[in-house]
Amino acid sequence: MLVDTHCHLTDPIFNNIEEVLQKANTAKVRKVIIPSTSVEDAKNALQIAEKYKQFCLAGIHPGELSKGKKVEELRKIIESSSRVVGIGEIGLDFYQDKEKVTIKEQVDLFREQVELAMESDLPVAIHMRNAEEEMKSELMAMKAIPRGQFHCFAGTQDFLETVLRLGFYISFCGNITYKSAVNLRELLVKVPENRLLLETDSPYLPPEPLRGTVNTPANVKITAEFVAKMLGTTIEKLANSTTENAKCLYSLDI
Repeated sequence: MLVDTHCHLTDPIFNNIEEVLQKANTAKVRKVIIPSTSVEDAKNALQIAEKYKQFCLAGIHPGELSKGKKVEELRKIIESSSRVVGIGEIGLDFYQDKEKVTIKEQVDLFREQVELAMESDLPVAIHMRNAEEEMKSELMAMKAIPRGQFHCFAGTQDFLETVLRLGFYISFCGNITYKSAVNLRELLVKVPENRLLLETDSPYLPPEPLRGTVNTPANVKITAEFVAKMLGTTIEKLANSTTENAKCLYSLDI
């Protein structure tokens, strides 16, 4: 059994969710966790999770600040259903803009959502892009560290070691299979077995040999097979350990 811990099934490109999940099930991907990027997206993610007996996260992505913070609305969504198993995806992203006002706005939003996660006793799914120093500074300044996952990990070895010390789980996407992703493969082998998770980040970053296509949860199996080979283990053992990790972090009843 495999779990895709991060797939954006609310993306409009997925016009037949039932078919997507059926194909995932055929690939032995039994459960998925659907993150959200805004309040409205969180509502949609929850509808899918409830209809198909999956799981979701409620969160505001740093790139969606223009739609308003509305963190209190997230609280209502969280309290409305046990299908909401975490806060995410949240984080910092300075890929396109690193103005002081943008940094402050993103940091303030990140802090508010981490606080909500702590109050709700839920884990966080963290997005970080071109913001390693700022994220490290935030984490080291926290009085209490939330439990959580750094999704689609793309930091340095130093940052990896830091977040592992703080208790975070790590996941990689299909891009770890790309020839150019030597650095990701070097980081992969440094992640302990009990901290590794699997994800697709669908519909983005499909694994080789499917680059250029729409990524789907079923493809987590391809990434899992690649990762298992890199780690010198079997797909069965990797599936078991990563599923147990997902159950542990997100308190999944599966």
